Amino acid sequence: MHGTDGGQSRAWIAGFRPFQRPHCAPVSDAKDCRPLKRPEGRAPAGRGGVWSLVLLWSLELGFWSFAGEPPKPITVTNAVPPTFEQLASNVVARSKWERTQNTTAQFTFKKLREFEEFDGKGKLEERKQSRQEWFPIDGKPFARLVERNGQPLTDKERKAEEEREAAVRAGKKPARSPEATKRDKEWQFTDEMLARYAFKITGQETVRGRTAWVVEFTPRSKDLPVKNVTDRVANKVAGKVWVDAEDWELARLKFWLTEEVTLIGGVVGVLRQFGMTLDRTLVEPNAWLPTTIDFEMSGRELLANKRLHYREEAKDFKRVVPPTK
Repeated sequence: MHGTDGGQSRAWIAGFRPFQRPHCAPVSDAKDCRPLKRPEGRAPAGRGGVWSLVLLWSLELGFWSFAGEPPKPITVTNAVPPTFEQLASNVVARSKWERTQNTTAQFTFKKLREFEEFDGKGKLEERKQSRQEWFPIDGKPFARLVERNGQPLTDKERKAEEEREAAVRAGKKPARSPEATKRDKEWQFTDEMLARYAFKITGQETVRGRTAWVVEFTPRSKDLPVKNVTDRVANKVAGKVWVDAEDWELARLKFWLTEEVTLIGGVVGVLRQFGMTLDRTLVEPNAWLPTTIDFEMSGRELLANKRLHYREEAKDFKRVVPPTK
């Protein structure tokens, strides 16, 4: 097993920063870019910190993508495991090159999104589902809502989608709420945030028929600084990353809560369980795209126990724009 120092860890993770995009509600008509909202008078436990983490990480990580002719990183063989520094160098080299690409906007695909909320006894209280068609508009990915909760759009919803698409084609950018802007600042992958984790290579595993190096990360200590609710969650997150051994691409990511987190001393609630899995697939040579995001969280909100589940699946990828050279 190979450890690493904090600086190399930060460079490796920070290298995965995707292009910036609005973080909209996962299951909505996306008319504008607001944080995920519940009906009036109800909100998930610790929405200010917990939902920030889930939405930001799932949406940002979900858009890591590469295409075209990749750079040539350091060569290592399966017989001799790389040090973490070698692996990090390869991943960062690929990631730096990725910034010149725009793979998501080179494909059309379909996406299903589903959100479920259960009470403390496991009874389903609410389910929201949407189907989208993704395609490029002026070099940027656009999601058109085509179905909501298993039903075609109403005339009013269809008209709203047509107007939203027309606005994008006219060059208008969706407005961002103050809440979304604040959340982005809280959850940027800064040196301070990344320094709280220790990374190590633990071996190889097969992911969808391809060999991948496995990297585990854990909090560096149980006494990390806490400035806000965001820190309380991040300080107790651990996980694993699978890096494709040939392309040096992120193939899979899993992270979870190592112990429960109290919110405002337990008065607002307690986050007992929280985990996410992200899968990315090689859809054609040198083109990796996110195919599945699945996360679940449970705990107490005020006096009520709840469990939330969110999943999205992308499929039917078809290239419509040549790779960037």
